[in-house]
Amino acid sequence: MARGKQPLALDLALPFELSAKPSARKHQLLYAFLQELLACGHLAPGTRLPSTRTLAQRWGVARGTVELVFEQLALEGCILRRQGAGSVVAPLRPDALIAANDQPLATLACTREPAPCVSPAALPETRLQTGVPFVARLADPTLLEQRHLQLAADALATITDSVPHAGDMLLRKAIAAHIRLYRGIECDVEDIVVTQGIRHTLHFISQWLQQDDAIALEDPGYSWAARMFEQTGRRVICVAVDQAGLDVGQLATHDNVRAVHTTPAHQAPLGICMSVQRRQALLDWAQTRDGYIVEDDYDSEYNYACAPLPAIKALDQHDRVLFCGSFNKTLFSGLRLGFAVVPRTLRARFIDWLAATGQTPGIIAQRTVRQYLLRGHYERHLRIARQTYQRRRDLLLERLAAEPGMTVSGEQSGLHFVLWLPDGVSEQAFCERARQRGLVLQPIGLFCRQHTWPAGVLIGYAALTDEQIAAAAQVLVEVYWASLPR
Repeated sequence: MARGKQPLALDLALPFELSAKPSARKHQLLYAFLQELLACGHLAPGTRLPSTRTLAQRWGVARGTVELVFEQLALEGCILRRQGAGSVVAPLRPDALIAANDQPLATLACTREPAPCVSPAALPETRLQTGVPFVARLADPTLLEQRHLQLAADALATITDSVPHAGDMLLRKAIAAHIRLYRGIECDVEDIVVTQGIRHTLHFISQWLQQDDAIALEDPGYSWAARMFEQTGRRVICVAVDQAGLDVGQLATHDNVRAVHTTPAHQAPLGICMSVQRRQALLDWAQTRDGYIVEDDYDSEYNYACAPLPAIKALDQHDRVLFCGSFNKTLFSGLRLGFAVVPRTLRARFIDWLAATGQTPGIIAQRTVRQYLLRGHYERHLRIARQTYQRRRDLLLERLAAEPGMTVSGEQSGLHFVLWLPDGVSEQAFCERARQRGLVLQPIGLFCRQHTWPAGVLIGYAALTDEQIAAAAQVLVEVYWASLPR
């Protein structure tokens, strides 16, 4: 090394795997090697990396191979690349924005307060769709690497094997390991039941409830949950949501509430993160009243500023929480595969219900996702998706921030945020004006039943291209200003 020259961050010998397996795909070996250095802390945040030309010469590979590795690491948020300034290790590991944080975090305050409402206005239902501004609060299927979703020969050979009604054993084991790391939930394979998604779990709850039992739902909340419970003849109790999440104090005023459905990580639809105090109060209610909490963890994988709070299930010392997640929200909506961490007192009943109704998810989907998890593709996909969705969110927020008076909330995580409308602006009129300009919006009123909030609309951006966001954002701004009272 020349005197006075700073040592390279990667002044290392040729990776052993590369010399031992010269015929293997070199970019995969180098990718795994650099990921290992990043994970163990050998490459600290902010470390400047050598140029791809330097590394290619040092390791005896084509520069294009190293470029491919760097592009992949940048796509996953592991390194930052700037034209003319080289590459540096990202200040925060991408997994830190997915893994559960065991420290209390401040919640992002919402700027609006709830108000009572006798009966919400009837509003048309709008279907979520990829590529349609702004109901694209879905996983973007174009981010999937299709080759990793193809079953290997060994998996195909066992496709006709009998599978337990609770789900493929290795898949359940992989799910348990994943949520133990990323949601802080201590569980094992016996705690996991594979489902078709979160609605599937709610369907079981609707069948499990007794004639006189009531189910408490957030209001505003997940509209499909209310419809499902009402269609099965269950009594629904609407509980208001405030800036700290579900108002647990209201539960004490209702008798025979046996279960509560809640979306604490990113309240649907308001995007509020339930406070730690409310989470503990909800657990206390469940233990005192012999009730159960159905924790709907539909999009906690996508946090853009800090790690998520631990799941309520992670705080559950008395096994009162049924935690449910969905691969439909992280891979693609048509997959129809999810999972539940089921309390021991409910597990046998849940599995018997799956067997009796023939609703065990298909084996091909189970084996495919099992392979995806076990080979590390799922975590890699989450890193890429989080980076992509954050970039799309930032592009949209940057355009809206240029307009004075436009207020949003719930943008810290998830696949959507709320745009609040000025006083005196009707949600229905705003959505109709937007529709005439090619935008599809869902008003907050669509999710309200007995309580409501000031006028606002959901802005779903995840499954839109950058070009669609740029064009639609301009239209949204024009609609906003055209809707102001004269």
